[in-house]
Amino acid sequence: MGIKGIAKKVVGVGEMGFNKEGGVINWFPGHMAAATRAIRNRLKLSDLAIEVRDARIPFSSAHQDLQPHLSAKRRIIALNKKDLANSNVLNKWVRYFDSCKQDCLPINAHSRSSVRKLLELVEFKLKEVISREPTLLVMVVGVPNVGKSALINSIHQIASTRFPGKDETSHCGPIARCYPRYCWVQDCSST
Repeated sequence: MGIKGIAKKVVGVGEMGFNKEGGVINWFPGHMAAATRAIRNRLKLSDLAIEVRDARIPFSSAHQDLQPHLSAKRRIIALNKKDLANSNVLNKWVRYFDSCKQDCLPINAHSRSSVRKLLELVEFKLKEVISREPTLLVMVVGVPNVGKSALINSIHQIASTRFPGKDETSHCGPIARCYPRYCWVQDCSST
């Protein structure tokens, strides 16, 4: 293959439009597809999902592949990075989600008081289930860079002060085992 052939291949690599046959080129990396499948499977087992979105771009930071699964679950949309968002626009988004009968709360994942409000809403939404089931699974999901790990770390800090117990770490981030009401916080972000 000559220089022209190599140059043609390099030019083709950067193009993210349509291929010759008219279909869309699949750019979705394999590890992201595997993580999305794993999340879908775990969502079936979860009691509630906290979907973290960027407060500045709530619509475009939604995980589109998971929306059908999330809309069928108990879900709270956490609009993270509220301190960076325009408060007038953010209030309009909150009213929009309220009109859709969707729980939505603007938060700053680095603020304990903000995360406590989110946890109070989670407890309220799961009040009836908590009385029947001692162990619940709450998933934190979202696209990359919306603040899932920051939120999980804040939950871990709050849980470890509320329920002091053994604290461990694993290969995929913090794990907190809290007593007397069992809580287990684990961050294994793949997406």
